[in-house]
Amino acid sequence: MRTEDMQQLSSAILYWRIMNRPVVLVHGAFHGAWCWDRVTSHLDAAGVVWRAPDLPSCANAASGAAIDEDTAAVESVLDNLPGDEPAVLLGHSRGGAVISEAGTHHRVGSLVYLTALLLEKGENPAGRIETNLTKAMIENVDGSFSADVSLGTELFYNDCDGDQISFATRQLRSQTLALDTRNSRQAWTEKPSIYVICTRDKAITPDTQRSMAAKANTRLEWDTGHSPFLNRPEVLAALLIGLSVGP
Repeated sequence: MRTEDMQQLSSAILYWRIMNRPVVLVHGAFHGAWCWDRVTSHLDAAGVVWRAPDLPSCANAASGAAIDEDTAAVESVLDNLPGDEPAVLLGHSRGGAVISEAGTHHRVGSLVYLTALLLEKGENPAGRIETNLTKAMIENVDGSFSADVSLGTELFYNDCDGDQISFATRQLRSQTLALDTRNSRQAWTEKPSIYVICTRDKAITPDTQRSMAAKANTRLEWDTGHSPFLNRPEVLAALLIGLSVGP
């Protein structure tokens, strides 16, 4: 193939990729961008542009970074997305509170709450957190929290196998947990939203999820635990690909 033909083909492929709606993945507490690794390989294969920031409240918890800094980090990613197609913004667990803020950004077209906190303005997040989850948090001297791996494993990864659990637990980090919703932007009141209820979740119970999901436009139920990105990545990827390349 001639050099100019290869250049035209590369340009066509790049254009096709940008024409798909990009996907931005926002992780939950104690996790990081690494948690999406088994999902993003499927997105790459489908030609979906994606981004997955490390949130400052976890990547630099000792700094005291919280929801405002996390929101700014996601907004920076949205500012720098290629093309002009509206993005699919997904938040997992605590990440749901982040996308409720960053989701008002002009590049966001739709929201996906994956067994996530979908909170009203002024709502106390503690009312959505189970006692078992609270017990699985260890407070550090700097005011951040770490996950008790022995307890957290059963809550976060109860339906995952040994390799998946090992992959995740060795990468968990400390987290600033404070969430102030008093001035929440409630992006879900402005943008189309999907809530994915994970019916085997022990960190956020299905009943709690369903209560929050009532505010979303669309509700799905998956027979998974809290972390389908680990043991059911193809299911999560299929949802995201459909939202990216669909009508």
